[in-house]
Amino acid sequence: MKQRALAVLACLAVIIAGCTTQSKEAGKTVISYTRWGDPAELDSTKELIAQFMKENPDIIVRVDVVSWQDYWQKMATAVVTGTAQDVWLMSASYVEQYAAAGHLLDLMPFVDADPTFHEEDYFPHAFDNFTYVDTSGGKGTVADLRNVPFRQGKLYAFTRDYNCSLLYYNKDHFDAAGVPYPTDDWIWQDLADAARKLTIDFDNDGIMDQWGCQGANWSTLASAIGGEVIDPVTRKSNFTPRPGSSQLYDAIVFNLDLLYKYKCAPPPEVGIEEYAFVTGKVSMVIEGAWEIRNYNRSKNLWDISLVPLQYKNSRRTTGGGGVAHVIYSGTKSPDAAWRLVRFLSGEISQRALGRSGTSIPVLKSAAYSDDFLADFDRPPKSSYSVIYKNLLGSEFIPTYSRGYLEYMKYSRQKMQEVWLGVTSALDACKSIDEETDKILAEQYGTE
Repeated sequence: MKQRALAVLACLAVIIAGCTTQSKEAGKTVISYTRWGDPAELDSTKELIAQFMKENPDIIVRVDVVSWQDYWQKMATAVVTGTAQDVWLMSASYVEQYAAAGHLLDLMPFVDADPTFHEEDYFPHAFDNFTYVDTSGGKGTVADLRNVPFRQGKLYAFTRDYNCSLLYYNKDHFDAAGVPYPTDDWIWQDLADAARKLTIDFDNDGIMDQWGCQGANWSTLASAIGGEVIDPVTRKSNFTPRPGSSQLYDAIVFNLDLLYKYKCAPPPEVGIEEYAFVTGKVSMVIEGAWEIRNYNRSKNLWDISLVPLQYKNSRRTTGGGGVAHVIYSGTKSPDAAWRLVRFLSGEISQRALGRSGTSIPVLKSAAYSDDFLADFDRPPKSSYSVIYKNLLGSEFIPTYSRGYLEYMKYSRQKMQEVWLGVTSALDACKSIDEETDKILAEQYGTE
């Protein structure tokens, strides 16, 4: 009974009608594809792969969808044992690690040979997070991969989406309090001033019923003004303030001000729920564009604006974001794998992605189409320009390096101590720098 159940589960992972037999595969190229996701994403992936195989009848694709929690352990094991799938979904935070270890194909030869590829079809900088050059002088040491702009190095992943962060605001709350809506030229002080007016104890019981904003968004505020967690030249942590590089520290201090100076964001002891913007507990939140899908559950009218800058003359930057597809260096069918990668970032797949509301399509034609957020009533169509301004008009700064998830986890832990008043912002930054530099030295073999 147990073996039969396992066989049934195995068949469900194959995106074709029933289990594939050897006779059905005769004369066809069989490739495998894996991604993380939930059951809903499995269904949508099935539809896309079915369409791909219809357009490419000489290729059979086997699909495996794994939870995010299990995905990276699965891939770490797969590359060591040489059993990795031909094509996989890749996070920008991991691409350098796998590229340096020799597990990813350079996709630039495929791009250069593809007459259908036109860089201008995609949002600017969409490929920059995935482009690296070996600066070892031919020695090929893992410490010498450096992130560079697209076409200036090897492309280890082909981007699928391109996300940004937004300021979400509850229009009903603003209207009720008589507060003007955010504008594209808002600065941090404007955010604080509006949030104070929107923080209300309606029944005067000493407990806030509505908070002006949700705090702990220091990293997004910093990245919007060029705050680099890691110095791209020295590969050192950048938290401790110094002349010309204090964006991270300034954003942390501002978040502290929201909590304790302006008292317009819920402090840690309040224990506010994750989706407090949906329930109407907070009036503003800074989050990624991927939350549009979740925030549409709100009963309130809401809209979006650009993330406020520190000062009027601050430069606006972006670290890009989004995920991409890679081709395993051990694949036996690189050409078939490339065709799948191109399809997954092509018109059909990109429009499906736009309809899903989970990400912003990297293909401009799909992002500008009626398919993008077609079934969502918020934000209003007139506000989509805010998204495009983020993706078209911002200066790019590198965001990721090896060890990213590890040192960012540590930084969040130290920040929690800051919000609780256990550690000062400056001491926390010094501690983060020290720990992050240790992680980087281990990752790059420079201890």
